[in-house]
Amino acid sequence: MHGGANPEFRWLERGEGEPVVLLHGLMGRIDHWDALLDHLGEQCRPMALSLPIFDARLAEASIAELARHVARFLDALEIPRAVVGGNSLGGHVALELALSRPHRVSGLILAGSSGLFERGFTRGVPRRPTPEYVRAKLEEVVYDRALVTPGWVESVREAAHSPSCARRIVRFAKAARRDCVAGRLPGVRQPTLLVWGMNDAVTPPDVARRFNALIPDSQLWFLARCGHVPMVERPEPFNRVVSDWLEGTRLARERPARLAGAAPVAAP
Repeated sequence: MHGGANPEFRWLERGEGEPVVLLHGLMGRIDHWDALLDHLGEQCRPMALSLPIFDARLAEASIAELARHVARFLDALEIPRAVVGGNSLGGHVALELALSRPHRVSGLILAGSSGLFERGFTRGVPRRPTPEYVRAKLEEVVYDRALVTPGWVESVREAAHSPSCARRIVRFAKAARRDCVAGRLPGVRQPTLLVWGMNDAVTPPDVARRFNALIPDSQLWFLARCGHVPMVERPEPFNRVVSDWLEGTRLARERPARLAGAAPVAAP
């Protein structure tokens, strides 16, 4: 296992070879990707990057600003092009990067991504969220509530310990809901994998089907008995689907990035 840190970036990584950058959701953690990092470690160079959601130095609370942060991370590690994936808000950021900087993204992996519709929370967030409040919110995103561990609850509560942090959660939640990407999705030129929980109550299955219909070169997989965080709830099937997709789309990802004006690729 390898981890990395510098004044601006914090991440976990394994392996070597083709970089695969993974982004967590609004209340997610980089170690939620641990099982996938381990699974892919002999296949490529997977990395789980921490998004600076609670960093007051971030210029603005927006999806575009988080995408710029990921681009700076790629620059810092001298990575010209990578597969980029994300869960929930992280998927939204990955999409923004693929659309705004297509030459930097060779493929997309989206799990419960925002960008079309989500049942989020933008009202009633307490100035200092209690453990009970945080647990209730986290239990909304999983199928099996036993997955909401005290450690996960405490990590979210600590991150949102102050009124300013609680406000940033609301700002990013609102930014995600405002930034509808429906009209831009036909312009996604990268091979895209969609992995969704059949019991996702935040971005329901119909959202996944709409992403699949709008993104030209996309594949959709549903996981049963699974909510909004499939890499945590169903890690074994999730990991297999991602690994197989990476292998199956390797040649497509090795081609030069298509020009923005190129014709869409038909859905399989």
